[in-house]
Amino acid sequence: MRTHRIVFVSLAWMGTWTHVALGQTPAPAPRAAPAQTKSGVTTPAPRVYANLAQLMRGILFENSALAMSEAANLLMMPGRKCSNGVAVPIRNADWPKFVQGLRDAGVTAYKAAQTKNTDNILMAADAITEACANCHNKYREKPTLADRCK
Repeated sequence: MRTHRIVFVSLAWMGTWTHVALGQTPAPAPRAAPAQTKSGVTTPAPRVYANLAQLMRGILFENSALAMSEAANLLMMPGRKCSNGVAVPIRNADWPKFVQGLRDAGVTAYKAAQTKNTDNILMAADAITEACANCHNKYREKPTLADRCK
């Protein structure tokens, strides 16, 4: 986890984005019907394009603090699959708590980066590490890929 914290701190401090190859994209999920707002404006329905591993690598590993908070919304979208094909456990009681932890850590990191204070950034990195570890310890760190997200 120390390595993750060093990466988070470095990227939060510099405010940079790194490019991460996302690998092969899965076939897009079927489109849902467009939603119409109260004002009569039709907006496209949310659509899942990436599996969970691709979403994590594409957004969270780039370490943008605000993107982490926004990614929490994507982690709750129905229809997303883990890289092993298992449905993301959005209906499990702990999943929304873990996702909220990510949202909160992203906001904390953003505020810390604005201060340009190393101590604040280190505390934010700890919050990010804890938020990621809470979920990864339960759903990702499994002996085999087939057991992830269970």
